Amino acid sequence: MAQQSTGTLEVRVQIQQISRFQGFTIRLFESRSGKKAAEYDIPDDSIVTIHDLPFGTYNVWLVEGTDAIVAGKRVSINSAVEVKIVLGNVIEKKGEEIVVEAVTPDMSKPVISTPYTAQSISELPAFSGPKKMEAILLNTPGVVPDEDGRMHVRGEDAMLQYVIDGIPITTNMTRIYSSLFNPNLIKSADILRGGLNAEYGISTSAIVNITTRSGFDKPFFADGSASIGSWGTRDRALAVGGNLGGRGALFLSYAGSETDRYTDPVSNWDPIHNDGYSHNYFGKADFLLTDDLDLVVIGSRNLSNFGIANHADTSTQNQREDVSDWMLGGRLNWTIGESSALSLLAYKRHSEQTNMSGGLNRIVTAADSVAALRNEDFFVGSHRENDALGGMLEFSANTKWFDVPNVVKVGVGGERFPTSEYFSFAVVNDSLAYGESGDYRYQRYDIRHGGKPFLVDTSNTGTRFSAYVQDQLAFDRWVVNAGVRFDAISMVVDETGISPRLSAAYKLTDDIWLRGSYNRQIMQAPIENILVSSSPQARVLVDTAQGAVPTSVMAEREHVFDIGGTWRINEYLDLDLDGYAKFIDNFIAKVELGVSGIIFPINIKQGRVLGGDLTVNLHHWNHFSGKLSLSFCDSRGLKPDDGSTPIAAGLILGEEGASYSHPFAGEDAFQTEHNQPITASFTLNYDLPGGLFATLGGRFDSGLPFDLAKDGVGLDEAASRAELKRRGYSDEVIDLLGLTSDMPGSPDKSSGAHIVLDLAAGYDLKPALNIPAKITGTILNVLDTKYLYKFESSFGGTHFGLPRTYQLNLEVRI
Repeated sequence: MAQQSTGTLEVRVQIQQISRFQGFTIRLFESRSGKKAAEYDIPDDSIVTIHDLPFGTYNVWLVEGTDAIVAGKRVSINSAVEVKIVLGNVIEKKGEEIVVEAVTPDMSKPVISTPYTAQSISELPAFSGPKKMEAILLNTPGVVPDEDGRMHVRGEDAMLQYVIDGIPITTNMTRIYSSLFNPNLIKSADILRGGLNAEYGISTSAIVNITTRSGFDKPFFADGSASIGSWGTRDRALAVGGNLGGRGALFLSYAGSETDRYTDPVSNWDPIHNDGYSHNYFGKADFLLTDDLDLVVIGSRNLSNFGIANHADTSTQNQREDVSDWMLGGRLNWTIGESSALSLLAYKRHSEQTNMSGGLNRIVTAADSVAALRNEDFFVGSHRENDALGGMLEFSANTKWFDVPNVVKVGVGGERFPTSEYFSFAVVNDSLAYGESGDYRYQRYDIRHGGKPFLVDTSNTGTRFSAYVQDQLAFDRWVVNAGVRFDAISMVVDETGISPRLSAAYKLTDDIWLRGSYNRQIMQAPIENILVSSSPQARVLVDTAQGAVPTSVMAEREHVFDIGGTWRINEYLDLDLDGYAKFIDNFIAKVELGVSGIIFPINIKQGRVLGGDLTVNLHHWNHFSGKLSLSFCDSRGLKPDDGSTPIAAGLILGEEGASYSHPFAGEDAFQTEHNQPITASFTLNYDLPGGLFATLGGRFDSGLPFDLAKDGVGLDEAASRAELKRRGYSDEVIDLLGLTSDMPGSPDKSSGAHIVLDLAAGYDLKPALNIPAKITGTILNVLDTKYLYKFESSFGGTHFGLPRTYQLNLEVRI
């Protein structure tokens, strides 16, 4: 659920024989990435109070002029309790040494995470402003791209959860389900992937913990940007903020984008009916009501509209999706004494999605049926609404239990989420229901032959209740996080669960940390389309293939083990190694209605995921910095020993449903759709003091799986080529596939391995010309590599990757 994720730091500056601090600044650098997190001028009273500071460890520097470091300390922010430090060279007692840096325990060490500051985000090459959020995720170890912006993390379906200023977004925030989060709002983002504390639940394959910008960052600031690029892409953004007397602050932001390539093309690399736009509005107000009481209020409104890709230029199909959402939330923080704090959060969210085919949402009249025939395969109409009303009470305290520093947190919260789903489809292509490759189950919905449209119109109200307690202890060379959480979830089924969490880090030497963790995680099934897939009409749709398998999808339950460590090789280079194992019951996966783009959740009875990440970070070496990550993953569903179907619940539909319910007989474990054995990504930044900068980035993906069989038998490479040619695929596309299988007769194939390189370069006019502007040019896929995200899967089957793409961006800051 929601959780407090920011604290307050007070920095008191003391320098002998200096009473005014003009020319001095306080700078914060995030300790793991080494990127600058914030910079503040020093007022006449010598006290800099930094609000909305994301939890983490920071190097805090007192800087004179441009780069002369006068003093520094390392500080951990891990609760709402205010942290106070003194920087300077005042000697309190005769003979006392000047302390330039005091290293404190890094309380986040047991958690496996990847931090991003606004600076590091700005350096990532990306196509279109909103898609910068996808660039952040793709630069994170263990993240695999799927079609249309969906992401798989550590071998699981897209079960990652956004937490925005402590407010949980438990719906799927991808291009096809939601408006993308505006990256211009981010002050700090931390992608948590393992060793999670007990405060995190609901969707925990990864946590995207975002702290937004605040008016407290400066007395007044304004910045704007505009960009143009390939495929008719146009972006613009504007943000203003500031504070009055340090007792109140306001931040307002807008971002808009249009492009002809919002979703992935499905027939070739050029977009056909792939246009889209988005508008994002955001506001944040901070109030220091008293010295011990502060209030933060945030609100957002997001709109997007995009076309569902067509297969041919001559197609008359006009399917579009419209998405809108808004959110309002507030947090009241009460500092109790010097060592504890109480936080109360309340929020309301509302989201809507509407799919239209040729302006129609349903087929009612004969004229509607005629209009529906303009579609290529299916007429699809749908409307979803989801509300969430929730809140949380959290108490945190810095204590000295057992005579060692520790941070205790106790939280309790809940959410009520009314959901309604309307969904209708009709078959308009005879070959889907008749002939050699047709599915007889579609015949009753084929309106060319007198069939009637499939229709579900239903609603339900879900609830969640969560409670947790956790403690973080630091003693000798150890940092230990221990906790337990309880979840009660009700939607189509009622479920409860207790999740113990334990993680520890051990300081082997000053430069080597070892860590390990055990997490019990209970993840609620995705709510997108869950009411439709659980309906009686859906069971009729599936017909006899469903058998006795229930349609009500359950929460995923898993045991997660992590082991790894970090080695600081020298002041410029560090290395992080992590290995993990997941043993899963009710493994959540997805199936699709033909190639309609409508996907439904299912449970696989049991699964296991084995993997690991190697990450190397380079910090400020001869103007270079960067990151290289190499990830391995094997994600499998397990075949039951009793010979029954591996599917525990959900509709048995489409190619994935057939593969999951009847896996290859020669294997004890079968690939899930999230299985990509090898993934790698890197960024290399070059910054010169005069303002010139450049970033080279790249990714390697070994390819996501698909099954290829004929009459239930897997095909060899030659037969696979022949079958794909029969289905109408060109040699150019077939050459991008991996058509060999590990075992004879296995249907397991994959999209082909590929490497993509990106380049961004520009000039910051502030250092040399004192003009507050920056110009950046970006080229994505520099080598124009042809590749597929996925083959024969959701939203039209095959998804083509981005060809060489250009963007020019101008940013102005006041």
